[in-house]
Amino acid sequence: MSKGHYVHLDYHKWMLQDEARMVALKAMVQALVRPGDVVADLGTGTGILAVLASQAGARRVFGIEASPMARLSRQMVERNGVSGVEILEDDITTVELPEPVDVVFSECLGNLAFGDRMFRKVQVFADRWLKPGGRRGPTEVRIFVQPTDCRLFGDPRPFWKRPYEGLDLTPFLPAVESQVSVVDVVPSFLHAAPAQVAAFDPYDRADRYTWNASWDLPAGKLCNGIAFWFDVDWAPGVTMSTSPSAEGTHWAQALLRVPERTIAAGDRLELQIDVDFDEEETPCYRWSGCYRTADGRAEQPFRRCQDDPYAHDDE
Repeated sequence: MSKGHYVHLDYHKWMLQDEARMVALKAMVQALVRPGDVVADLGTGTGILAVLASQAGARRVFGIEASPMARLSRQMVERNGVSGVEILEDDITTVELPEPVDVVFSECLGNLAFGDRMFRKVQVFADRWLKPGGRRGPTEVRIFVQPTDCRLFGDPRPFWKRPYEGLDLTPFLPAVESQVSVVDVVPSFLHAAPAQVAAFDPYDRADRYTWNASWDLPAGKLCNGIAFWFDVDWAPGVTMSTSPSAEGTHWAQALLRVPERTIAAGDRLELQIDVDFDEEETPCYRWSGCYRTADGRAEQPFRRCQDDPYAHDDE
């Protein structure tokens, strides 16, 4: 049986202290659960959402958690005298329940949306156990990207741009730029406007995604990265954003690095992002593109791959 994705308490504490997240998830439970419902909370973690479902009137709640955290969560439920909540240490794709459920929900979103590797798993569970016409959350995830100057966000490139013992280290820059970082983006360092490149049902993830965007960039600014975030509809009428301009969350934003350029008048940035998944649902991000000058010339073309950082642009 899988040991689950997160098993250390500090991460759970971090999530519970994320006020924007918890406000949205409490609202999701209230929006989805009706008196007498049977509910499944997938990847229940500490079991807090399962308890909230019981308090919202659910007749029976299954909190399913693959990691040993389930043992502590079960004790928490018992210690607080919560009735109707059963914490199961099991895999959501293979668990056996005594009855189908009216509601299924899951906080299944990780960094860059896909980081928790749960979308296919919650889909398998819902197909098996959710009653026809049942309710589920989240209902939609939307992906946004926007050019940025990331010099304030722990950019490692300045080191590799400086000569070392008289040697030019810039051939290592593409590998550095293939690293995907999680950062808190400063809104004033963003360029142009955000582009929504995807909207999808998290219970019906595609096998792969290709997203395209382009921007007219402001002359005189420095561009060297792409900020990446998501908005999510946890339930009808319950929306949360991880945008740099929204209330901060533990998800923050992701950063995809691109070649650095001081923008000239008329410059555009063209971008394509491809997302593939392995058998464990781990995402691999590849991004490519170029700067397009006012007269149409492509300059500083780039191809970056998170899982192949030692590839280079002229291969």
